[in-house]
Amino acid sequence: MTTRANPLLLLHTWGGDAATWEPALRHLGAGGRHLKALDLPGHGVRAAEPFTVDGAVNTALSTSADVLHPVDVVGSGLGALVALALAQRHPDRVRSLTLVGFPPAGGAEAARRPADTRAALNRDGAALFARNYVDSTLLSADPAHRDLLRRSMAGTRPEVLIDSLRATLGWTAHTRPGPLGLPCRVLRGARDHRVPAAAADALAERLGGGSAVVPGAGHVAYLDEPEAFATALAAFHDGLRTAPAD
Repeated sequence: MTTRANPLLLLHTWGGDAATWEPALRHLGAGGRHLKALDLPGHGVRAAEPFTVDGAVNTALSTSADVLHPVDVVGSGLGALVALALAQRHPDRVRSLTLVGFPPAGGAEAARRPADTRAALNRDGAALFARNYVDSTLLSADPAHRDLLRRSMAGTRPEVLIDSLRATLGWTAHTRPGPLGLPCRVLRGARDHRVPAAAADALAERLGGGSAVVPGAGHVAYLDEPEAFATALAAFHDGLRTAPAD
């Protein structure tokens, strides 16, 4: 029998940091659940570090090393890539996996994004780039939610933004196809214009899991609609709790 008492490991979106989870924490921590939101390499308190997928996986692994039970891992955007790589490389440490705002769109436009992003950073500077990105991505009307992502993105070195963007867009080079062999849910904001519904559904099927929608949310569902996001996540984890043991 599984339980929602399993710790929850939270991996932030592209350009974010652990602090961007703050609006969702009071909803996710209902019932006293242990929560851990971490800064990926190159972000937050790890701003001086380079970003690599291997380094990010090791950071997530070391964060959960002192926890007795396997963790429920939740990753958004960039964090979803790291979460998927963690689950595939260390399945013994992961009870369940939730991917949010993933996978990224492909095609010619996606191929141009790293170069376009570098050009915009060079032209506008970090602060204006962050403001423009947040204004075009977040749907939350709460200015405090928007400020969290603006501040974290503006404080992230341009080379980290480019390296982590390339990794996210090239996610298939860091992961492998096929069922995970553990419970998996792909969540998508109902108003996410960056991840097509068909792509999210196809990824869920590919991994042997299911998909669900966060009402009212866009690409960064945990900041757009923290309560609805927590409700969707709880529905998934409650299903694990009530599932019969093997």
